[in-house]
Amino acid sequence: MRSLILLANLLCSAVLPAAAVPPPPGTVIHHSPASSGLYIGSPSICIAPDGSYLASHDLFGPASREHGFGRGRLYRSTDRGESWRHVRDFEGFFWTGLFVHRGAVHLMGTDKHHGRVVIRRSEDSGKSWSDPAVLLDGQWHTAPVPVVEHDGRLWRAIEDAHTSDKWGERYRARMMSAPAAADLLDPANWTVSEALGRDPAWLEGDFAAWLEGNAVAAPDGGIVNILRVDTSRQPERAAMVRVSKDGTTARFDPERDFIELPGGAKKFTIRKDPDGPGYWTLATIVPERHRGDGRPASVRNTLALLHSADLRKWDLRCILLYHPDVVRHGFQYVDWQFEGEDLIAVCRTAWDDAEGGARNHHDANFLTFHRWPGFRSLDRGDDVAMPEFSGSALETGGLTIRGGACEIARLENGAKAFGNRDYRWREIPAGLAGKSFTRFDGGAKDVRQVKAKRDAVVRIATATGQAGIDLDGWTEEAQEFSYDDAGNTKVRVLSRPIKAGEVLRLPRGNWTGAILILDAD
Repeated sequence: MRSLILLANLLCSAVLPAAAVPPPPGTVIHHSPASSGLYIGSPSICIAPDGSYLASHDLFGPASREHGFGRGRLYRSTDRGESWRHVRDFEGFFWTGLFVHRGAVHLMGTDKHHGRVVIRRSEDSGKSWSDPAVLLDGQWHTAPVPVVEHDGRLWRAIEDAHTSDKWGERYRARMMSAPAAADLLDPANWTVSEALGRDPAWLEGDFAAWLEGNAVAAPDGGIVNILRVDTSRQPERAAMVRVSKDGTTARFDPERDFIELPGGAKKFTIRKDPDGPGYWTLATIVPERHRGDGRPASVRNTLALLHSADLRKWDLRCILLYHPDVVRHGFQYVDWQFEGEDLIAVCRTAWDDAEGGARNHHDANFLTFHRWPGFRSLDRGDDVAMPEFSGSALETGGLTIRGGACEIARLENGAKAFGNRDYRWREIPAGLAGKSFTRFDGGAKDVRQVKAKRDAVVRIATATGQAGIDLDGWTEEAQEFSYDDAGNTKVRVLSRPIKAGEVLRLPRGNWTGAILILDAD
């Protein structure tokens, strides 16, 4: 039934008016529209000692203060995730995760983008909080990652960012640990392992970064740090770093410690099953149909449940969330917990809204809650519906065009401009006359995207004077023409390069939309 509901939502979203855009899957905890300049980051969840659920996230984006003093929000549910209430905001809060240890709730992360490591504690299930204690000065990177008690110590992965200002190369894998019975707010109780830097020659020179590691108790009784790995090719991988029992040393063998993990190019959370064999993760995978739709880290439209008996071989059990558009939709940075036979989770979700949706798949506009009952018994027969991208595909010599119904027509004076109006083109520049264009309905709200068959330049025409269209990344050319509505509306030509295999979502927002201009083929 949930598959049918999701399918219905997807198929309807392109034709309903903006006010009736279906909400994302799950329960919406918070919505921050793209126009706010504040995007949802770092979702985290825990079950508090009093049985309530706590969820948190930070805010990033141009209107945030992430590089000065980060800000985050905390929510509570007392009805097992059916509804949520905003509890409070935090200052000095970024890349922060919730965890429960010995009857107290903790929040641990940084105080800003690449800031100090700080921790807070609540003795009353999140109603009141200590001031943040600074555990590590300097520049650090992290996410809401697992905190694990194992062999008398508490373990949490971290990356230092001291040695460079370049994303990827600056991150060195480390592990923090403290005696399990110690005061976690006392920095003297924490040990930090030696730093392991990346080698760009690993994976045949296709190793850009490792980050957002998971502390995991391994089958052999040791502790390991399993990190996200950024590469440009499939299969996606993770890296397994072995940490000494006292938490001071670490080792990594690139010949044997890269493991194939679907979704390994994005942030994932691994936890050991407390009531069954092996380990589980929720990972943002790249299904076969979307291979070639971009770098693995940038394809975030599919969330899957995976299981492993040994942390090395991972089996895809079930597709949990999906949207066919990879450009403006994403399910990412999912944090989750066991609750008996269920998994509960919070997700950084990029989805449609009344303003036209998220800015892109990365800059999420929703925090959503999810529950998957009987997760251990789920299999591929329980996959959610995975419809193709809305609308049929149009093939040209250089591009595959997907989206709502449209046709290829000749760009010339007097030609009909839109499918649903009898407006006609005027003042076509000589350099564009005779080319082809996509003729679709004006005011269409469906997603339209192109995929390049070879390196090319994508050219569009749009009414740039109308509000609501996002032209970030597009270059305006010195060409314009018009159509003969009451205002003789002008459209201007813009372009941007696209590489073979790349998928590009065309701008939308104003009534004119983005008219794709093609060569004569």
